[in-house]
Amino acid sequence: MKSLEFEKVSVADARKALEGAPKAEDKPETKVRRSSDANPVLLETTVAWMAELPYAVRPGELAQRYPRIANSIAELWRRVARCEEYLDSLVVDQRGDRKGFPPVVAQELAALRNYYAELHPSNQSTWDLVERGK
Repeated sequence: MKSLEFEKVSVADARKALEGAPKAEDKPETKVRRSSDANPVLLETTVAWMAELPYAVRPGELAQRYPRIANSIAELWRRVARCEEYLDSLVVDQRGDRKGFPPVVAQELAALRNYYAELHPSNQSTWDLVERGK
């Protein structure tokens, strides 16, 4: 097992390091942002997917304003767990720095998520099916 190496410093130097400005050698934190140019157009497969949805849940405004996101949802639509996770991640800010969607887009996402939950009910036991007479 390797021993840890320490640099000896005075209490005053340690206090300065903790309270002072960052050293010039410290690299500033960089955030990786997705390019807004990734999939800037709605894909044909996305248009076909939207046409299969009931009119009330078609995310038209989402597709117009955020085609990359609409393309991603269409791609994940048949992968239930992954699609649910993605839809949830769009409406819940886990990073703390998101601005959120315009209200109309947020409503479309909520309607789409509710529809998806109806298509793929989760956490059902066999007894749930018995109670419904299935």
